[in-house]
Amino acid sequence: MGVTFSLTRANANVSTIRCSVAVDGTRTFLHTGVSIETKLWDPKRKFIIPQVGRLATSSKAKKLRELEIAINELIDIYKYGYPKINFIEFEKRLHLLIDNPRARSNRPKQLATDEHSDTLISFMYLFNKHSAEGIRLTPSRKKMKPSTISSFRTTKKIVENYMKLNDLNLRLGEFNQTHLDAISEYTIQELNWSLNTHCKFMMDLLQIFKYAVKLKRLPASLFSEMAFDTRREETDSIYLTEDEILQLQEVADFDDPEQELVRDVFVIGCFTGMRFSDYSVFDPAEIRDNRLSFIQSKTGKKVTIPIHSRVNTILKKYDYKLPLVPPNNKFNEIIKKVGEKLPCLHVPFTKQITYKREQTEIVRMKYEYLQTHTARRSFCSNEYLKGTDPIIIMAMSGHKSHKSFMRYIKVSNEQFADKMAKIWQERELASV
Repeated sequence: MGVTFSLTRANANVSTIRCSVAVDGTRTFLHTGVSIETKLWDPKRKFIIPQVGRLATSSKAKKLRELEIAINELIDIYKYGYPKINFIEFEKRLHLLIDNPRARSNRPKQLATDEHSDTLISFMYLFNKHSAEGIRLTPSRKKMKPSTISSFRTTKKIVENYMKLNDLNLRLGEFNQTHLDAISEYTIQELNWSLNTHCKFMMDLLQIFKYAVKLKRLPASLFSEMAFDTRREETDSIYLTEDEILQLQEVADFDDPEQELVRDVFVIGCFTGMRFSDYSVFDPAEIRDNRLSFIQSKTGKKVTIPIHSRVNTILKKYDYKLPLVPPNNKFNEIIKKVGEKLPCLHVPFTKQITYKREQTEIVRMKYEYLQTHTARRSFCSNEYLKGTDPIIIMAMSGHKSHKSFMRYIKVSNEQFADKMAKIWQERELASV
């Protein structure tokens, strides 16, 4: 089970890239729409060879990584989602992740309703259709990412299931606060969703109803009467202290060369604050005057990051040509194995999360929580603890708001107390 890429015509000078998705013994092929010179393809890694200074090639590699992440998220929904989706629905959603003509023929006939129909389900179909075709854009006037569109489709499926269970076929104007509260309770109590998963679902519903108002399918007065519960909870995610990162960098007992590569690229993430979709296809040729400027794949925002001395050491080790790294899910598996080699990470970490409106505690060893995003969280938390101005950290990480940035600061009360004690000590010394 997994996602792999291959060339459509390996013997040609230029070839398109196709994607193979293997699930439950069945293989599905998708045409990505990405084409490259075949000499730029690594048949062993089954991915584009990093090209120093070729921004177009790096952009194509980022697109493939984003598609890979979106497909893996869909596989998780198929394998572990509740309610489960069948393979036919899974394959339909696969084709809808990309601009593939087959996707249209896979759409159920009964959903091809008149665009002016105002039932809630038919409008959600229209909303998803407009999002996928680029009619509905992001606030920055860009097309929706495949992962975002996939989330909207999942939201529609949940609403459909709820309607069937309760024998409902509501029109937009009939859907009121009572129905909204009932479907909210359904996701929490029946589907056993966490508070944050519920929040994402409600935010999707909010966007759908806002679009209905925009298209004048729903009176603004009715929409204003509904309150969408978009409360989140701050989860206890881990970060690595700088001392732990340095110990990780000193690990030399690897089971295979891939572990060392994953460790090195992870450390780059810890000292740059980049997301995995950016640091996994990091092109050192983009560095100018010890500064890295690039467009973030998730937000489309341009950021400029100074190159830390430890990052420079790693880049020199690879002669400024970083090899390909494993995909996100495999990367997570490997970094956990590397983290397991550190005694300092063999400590229990309790994560509190709310299920069915009750707080639940999950206890695991700290290294078991390591994942690609831990690197970005570590960068933000460590710089914040050192007293770096949050505005400067946000400029490096690309956070748009202080609120979203603070979700990344995973600092304990004891560390805040130590920081305050140090401030008092410095004041006393300054006054002497």
